[in-house]
Amino acid sequence: MTDEEFLQAFEECTLEEFHHADHIRMAWLYLRQFGYEIGSAKVKEGIKRFAAAKNATTLYHETITEFWIRLVQHVIENHPAETFEEFFASFPPLQDTKSIFLHYTKDFLMGANARIKWVEPDVVNDFK
Repeated sequence: MTDEEFLQAFEECTLEEFHHADHIRMAWLYLRQFGYEIGSAKVKEGIKRFAAAKNATTLYHETITEFWIRLVQHVIENHPAETFEEFFASFPPLQDTKSIFLHYTKDFLMGANARIKWVEPDVVNDFK
């Protein structure tokens, strides 16, 4: 599926599955096209709309979403790539859903506060 077809299917909520790599791809596409401010809003709105279409509105988590948006933006700025495959391969922490736990303890991240608004990491660990 081309990037354009992928985004169209995402926006129309017709994707059958939407895994971690798909979230990263969607964020990469929006952030590259619109920049951080508008792109991050489109990511969040899109995830909420997709979740609503799949009757999964309780799954949205603000801090997790914002963490991955910020990481994708960081990688865009520091590891430019022409294709998503090249981008995704350029920074292994993007591929690992558990990378977030290098910055958050599970209990803190799963707390009600982190679910509804952005909270700063409670673990300091810089990717190198």
